[in-house]
Amino acid sequence: MIDRREFLKMAACLSASFGISNFPGIVNAALKKITPANTPQLIYLQGQSCTGCSISLLQAESPDAVSMVTQYSKLSFHADLSAASGKQALKLIEEYISGNAGEYFLAVEGAIPWAMPEACVIGDKPFADYLTAAAKTMNGAVAVGTCAVHGGIPAAEGNLTDAVSLKEFYKRKGINPLLIDIPGCPVHPDWVWKTIIHLAQVGLPELINGRPKLFFQRKVHELCPRYHDFQQEIFAEKLGDKGCLFKLGCLGPDTYADCPTRWWNGGQTWCIDANAPCIGCASSQFASKKNFPFYRSFEQAMIKNSEDNK
Repeated sequence: MIDRREFLKMAACLSASFGISNFPGIVNAALKKITPANTPQLIYLQGQSCTGCSISLLQAESPDAVSMVTQYSKLSFHADLSAASGKQALKLIEEYISGNAGEYFLAVEGAIPWAMPEACVIGDKPFADYLTAAAKTMNGAVAVGTCAVHGGIPAAEGNLTDAVSLKEFYKRKGINPLLIDIPGCPVHPDWVWKTIIHLAQVGLPELINGRPKLFFQRKVHELCPRYHDFQQEIFAEKLGDKGCLFKLGCLGPDTYADCPTRWWNGGQTWCIDANAPCIGCASSQFASKKNFPFYRSFEQAMIKNSEDNK
């Protein structure tokens, strides 16, 4: 019989082998230590986006969105949520970005129109100008959602604005700020809020390809409850069928995210639980081509070729 200490040691080893992190425990401890004096200040700016990520962030639970923007962080500006508007709002943004309002973190949702700055403005100033100025004063930035991380739909092939991701924007400007990427269309609220708290209270979380390792270290395919169907070659032939959705164009094999274990809508469901294939919304290839369909068919050809070669 093993004692408690040996059991905990074994559990820690198993956790490490499965890629389980202490990230949630660290964040929970950090939340308890937040006081009015050390509450992180957050400026949230939106570029070329549909505001879907902002809507998703409002669905946060444990802690809820209201607690996140009032108790655990101070959301100093958000175009959709701030009470301030017009000149008052613009003055508030300027005070932070100029460095006169204290330390802050920047969250950016949406792509940046590189070739057509006037396509996205805040007040009478291009969105891009605010990002350039903020790089000199912010403590760090979080790219929220696939549009901010990869360019997303605004950067799709043939777009006239030459929309780019936040990372690409700063790269072209020759700026190298502390930046964390959190893709998703929309992004999951846990991914954003917990990353911001970790960044502000503990420091930079462990990253993989610029993304928080806890959320993006494994493919949807690997974590999927239908993975055993894939191994046994039990494939759904049409939407609604049981079995792996690979033949129906599921992009789980190409997408890194923990959706199968985190779930969405308050933990009620997620794409494959709803019998819909993964559309790869956290992937760099999402919506990048003019003819990018949600459910691709090339997998069926791959399976046919595999069967022909048996």
